Amino acid sequence: MKTTLYVDRKLLQEAMELAGFKSFTETIEAALKEFVRRKKLEKLAEALGRTELALDDRLLEELRRDE
Repeated sequence: MKTTLYVDRKLLQEAMELAGFKSFTETIEAALKEFVRRKKLEKLAEALGRTELALDDRLLEELRRDE
């Protein structure tokens, strides 16, 4: 799909160089994919909730020895 965008050219150029891409399109697609991936991970983490692990140094050592 062809779309016209106004993007900070310096920011786009920097992202392209850091990622090693050769085109603006490739850079923008990669950035959008990464954004979507991170947001999905955030939603998954939110859905799973948080768990407190009651591990102290002694218990960690025991777990490591059992491996």
